[in-house]
Amino acid sequence: KSRDGRTTHQARPETVLAYRRMGEAAMQDGVRLQVIWAFRDPQFQREQFEEAKRKHGPRHGILWLAPPGFSEHQTGWVLDIGDGDDPEADDNPLFERTKAFRWLRENAATFQFELSFPPGNWQGVSYEPWHWRFVGTSEANPAGYRNVWVWGRSWIEALRWWLHP
Repeated sequence: KSRDGRTTHQARPETVLAYRRMGEAAMQDGVRLQVIWAFRDPQFQREQFEEAKRKHGPRHGILWLAPPGFSEHQTGWVLDIGDGDDPEADDNPLFERTKAFRWLRENAATFQFELSFPPGNWQGVSYEPWHWRFVGTSEANPAGYRNVWVWGRSWIEALRWWLHP
């Protein structure tokens, strides 16, 4: 559920199961993980992308949010995670200051999650310390995967989004 309790976030069953186990372990360590975003369908991704372009400029919105068809959120393996005790840090670099981020950095791999967009990532996406991807199945993490399904779909098509906002 969302912080306000009005939205039930959806993800693939294996992602949900791993997140529940991870959340329980975090809670035992005194850390409250909170799902901020999970699966986003292409229409909702389009709405979010258009908002990012309005906020950051037509050519810079893509640095903050993927266009529809390119978002890891469409896979069902990705969760934007916040700190249950620090809502001000939701979906922004302030998340790095939280107990939840420090806990995830140390423990997420145990539950088969990895940080999708660390500093200097190969996709050129802005650093997102809140954006964690489940990699615990061969489907979620085939050999050499590294987001090819999403970003490798077509670099030329992604460039088109940037050139023709």
